[in-house]
Amino acid sequence: MKEKMMRLYNNTKNGVQKHSPEILAGVGVVGTVASAVMACKATLKLDDILAESKETRDKIKEVAENPRYETEYSPEDAKKDLTINYTQTAMKIAKLYAPAVILGSASLGCLLASNDILRKRNAALSAAYMTVDKSFKEYRQRVVDRFGEEVEKEIRYNIKAQAIESVIANEDMVQSLMFHFLFWILMRFLLLKTLLL
Repeated sequence: MKEKMMRLYNNTKNGVQKHSPEILAGVGVVGTVASAVMACKATLKLDDILAESKETRDKIKEVAENPRYETEYSPEDAKKDLTINYTQTAMKIAKLYAPAVILGSASLGCLLASNDILRKRNAALSAAYMTVDKSFKEYRQRVVDRFGEEVEKEIRYNIKAQAIESVIANEDMVQSLMFHFLFWILMRFLLLKTLLL
């Protein structure tokens, strides 16, 4: 049982490593879409926060402009309260959009990690190809040195040297073909001559 679990774990681990670029790209795309949806939902709640902030600002300005509260509520107090109001509004907006921003950043990280893994794999593949290509060129040169350039071309292009024999089966057949050909030329000549007259 333990052996089966270890085998399953190793197979799963190898499968995830093998397909990690595709998995990361899929997670990145899904996360990006989910981030956009979360941002849209957060935007629906934004009006309430902004309306509450505007209401508080209006009250602060109303009290600051009212001469009755001039001694108790100075312009510096109004300025401090406005700063607190702006800070609280910014914090509420940041809390509202934070999940969407975090998810979007994580999704972007997944996409970049996927690209990085693929880039490293392509670099390794390119290096392996260059090694094989160099070895193949050296092999071809050894074949040329040992057997000659003609044999190397025959091996490389899979050319088989065969002698082509042409056999004339029957001399009568050749004469017959020549007669028909001459007859055909004569008839064309006569037809052309009658058309020109």
